[in-house]
Amino acid sequence: MKLKYLFLLITMALCFSCSNDDVTPALTIDETELTAEIEGSQFEITVTSTSAWTVSAAPAWVEWQVNESQTLLTLTVDENLNQDKRTGTITLTNEEGINQSILIEQEAYTYSANHHYKLPVVFHVLYWNANNTQHYVEAGHLQKVMDRVNQYYRECGVDLNLEFVMATEDPEGNRLEEPGVSREKWQYTTMDCSAFMGSGEPKYKALLWDTNKYINIMLYNFEDSQILGISQFPWLPEPYQMEGISTALKGADLNENPYPQCVCINNKYIYDLTNNDEAYSVSDIGVTLAHELGHFLGLYHAFNQLNNGNTNTSLDTDYCTDTPPYNKFQYDNKLTSYLTYNPAITSKSSEAYQTYVMRTNSQTGEEFRSTNIMDYAISDANSFSEQQKERVRYILQHALFMPGPKDYTGTDFTTTKGASDFQFTPNYIE
Repeated sequence: MKLKYLFLLITMALCFSCSNDDVTPALTIDETELTAEIEGSQFEITVTSTSAWTVSAAPAWVEWQVNESQTLLTLTVDENLNQDKRTGTITLTNEEGINQSILIEQEAYTYSANHHYKLPVVFHVLYWNANNTQHYVEAGHLQKVMDRVNQYYRECGVDLNLEFVMATEDPEGNRLEEPGVSREKWQYTTMDCSAFMGSGEPKYKALLWDTNKYINIMLYNFEDSQILGISQFPWLPEPYQMEGISTALKGADLNENPYPQCVCINNKYIYDLTNNDEAYSVSDIGVTLAHELGHFLGLYHAFNQLNNGNTNTSLDTDYCTDTPPYNKFQYDNKLTSYLTYNPAITSKSSEAYQTYVMRTNSQTGEEFRSTNIMDYAISDANSFSEQQKERVRYILQHALFMPGPKDYTGTDFTTTKGASDFQFTPNYIE
């Protein structure tokens, strides 16, 4: 009997052994093609495999998770903020070398007049020494700065219907370790911001990521420490026009614009971010960046300023009749005289703040309180006007070198050399 049982055990063991050896390696999935919503989507894929498997390839705009038993793959597709449709492939590979692929397609937003613009931003942190936190900005700080900027735009008194979002991937499709931040070792410890914007040297423009997908914010140490920020004005393609904004003629080669279409911020002030409603700083980085982005979106200074920079004028020069004009030259003289003999103004409840936040309308003589983000010096800096909103919306909908869906009806982007031999010119402002 013992021999009989032993024979049966051996026979069963051999059967199981043969059964395991006969298993055919396999990796199967229940979906191979997916269409994601423009706003983003989540998908669950059932996976069957004869061995452990992993996701061996995926685009940066798709995040993935696998459950503990490796039977379910969850895919989360980001919102598509590009101007074009995109496709990507998810590849699964098991230990037996078997691959399966999932093709994902995602359309892009098309133009609509009331579109809510989400503008991807990338801060280019140009540094010489990674141990210098003034240049190599602390992780997480730039998100706080952008949160403050969005607060100003959200609470500005008019509905701009836009927000700035930290970019999630680089131009090569790699997911950014810190959203919206690219740290780039640079050869200079300081730079002339006017040369950066206006020299046309290829090394400056080469730093920018695709301007149709990102708003590029360059962060470096300005040679002139008194300048807080500087920005290029936008360009419109013919036939679109707006007062104060340059137009690129039909047939212009957009690749031949040698000037970096971006915002530059002086990193000297990068940590100057007031933390309460009472505190005031004339160099607050949140206000500075909100102001410079206003220029990038087509807004001029709310005070009077001629094209040559002269502010000693009574002319209303910002192309918005609902922003009261004032002579900034005269205002600056009064403020400078005060600050020469008195400490800096750091409290909004102080008598000095309440005095110098006021302006005199250069055309009516009436006093008014400075609240516009496109003003500076002592200002509440918490509002845009209705006409400023209209300018910003027009630029978002039509400007070149600007993220988001566009109305380019009647525009011809065929590169030609016409009789005018159109050339781009620098068009920046502090």
